[in-house]
Amino acid sequence: MSTLFHSLVLVASLSSVASAAVLDLPIWVKNSYSLVKVAIGTPAEEYLLLFDTGSSTVWVRDEFCVTECNNYSGFPRNGYNASASTTSGSLGTYATIEYLGGDTSGSGVYDQFQIGDLTWNQTFMSVDVTDWAQTAGDGFLGLAFSTISDANTTTLVETLIEEGALDEPRFGLYYGKEFNDTGSSAGEGVLTLGGSKEDVYVEGNLTWVPLQTRDNQYQVWRSSLVTMSGFKTEVDGVVNETYVPLDYSWGVFDTGAGSISVPENKVDEIYASIGMNYRAILEGGHIPLCTEFNSSWSVAFRFGDILDQREIILTGEQLRRPGFAYRDDACWPPFNGGNNDGFFLFGTPLLRQMYSVWDFGATDVEEYRPQVGFGALKHEYSPL
Repeated sequence: MSTLFHSLVLVASLSSVASAAVLDLPIWVKNSYSLVKVAIGTPAEEYLLLFDTGSSTVWVRDEFCVTECNNYSGFPRNGYNASASTTSGSLGTYATIEYLGGDTSGSGVYDQFQIGDLTWNQTFMSVDVTDWAQTAGDGFLGLAFSTISDANTTTLVETLIEEGALDEPRFGLYYGKEFNDTGSSAGEGVLTLGGSKEDVYVEGNLTWVPLQTRDNQYQVWRSSLVTMSGFKTEVDGVVNETYVPLDYSWGVFDTGAGSISVPENKVDEIYASIGMNYRAILEGGHIPLCTEFNSSWSVAFRFGDILDQREIILTGEQLRRPGFAYRDDACWPPFNGGNNDGFFLFGTPLLRQMYSVWDFGATDVEEYRPQVGFGALKHEYSPL
């Protein structure tokens, strides 16, 4: 984007922003995918977007893609038509995003966005090709950092931060209790932009996990992972801790991931630390029953650095996910192997069990000190 064009878009955006705001976006769940609703264009049309802290670009399927791209979600989609909006424009770019789940390609555009009473001009991708056939919704709402945005776009949150449209440079996330389908309306979950609501949802204090740069940039919500342990309570009541050494490891917190995945070279040790046999599960020799997912075991992940460790604990109960092997009484294995050495990916099995606050630490990019806060949910908000 040229400097002149960026300035014109920013001026137009600022003219529509009356004051700083806190925006609550109710969460819809379709086919286990968590989505929020955003209005785009003039006249405005509503689109359901999958919010994703593991990527940065905002993108919406165009009308061509709605017709020609595969849709196995079972839900209809709404396609974006730039020519039907009087506030749309082209960035003169085209890009392909390479996700773990497939590729997505489209043109860089800008248009008016609206959430509640707040309107602003937002850059995003109008997508004509995507491999995301299973996902419900009309596109993605990337919530990572603009350093990895595609097609010369800027993330939605950082656009609003730059314009002074948000009360605070952060967003908060409570998933609610329904993780499969909320039906014809949103559920109890809420994505809060410009603030957070730990006073409502959290029992006790937040545990703050500092972020780690890559190539001297903040790109995704990534932190150093120092150590981890598995805890198992024996029949005599003795709690045994098994330490799993981690060298040069890191973890990414990703709302777009549906599992917790761990390095292949550590997966056997991790399972052994909680009294499970990963190879037996993998090779079909053992189907983990949901009764095995109880308070007798837990895992602790410690982030930060060796002198200042920030611990997050998950119990067996919290990791209980029925439906493995097409059985209601069997639960999905708590961790997936297959990652490269040192790489942990923390998806919804962790994030749904906690309230999380994603804080940039400053409004100026050069002063960012991002961190993620995790808090135990109060009983009335817990999905257990």
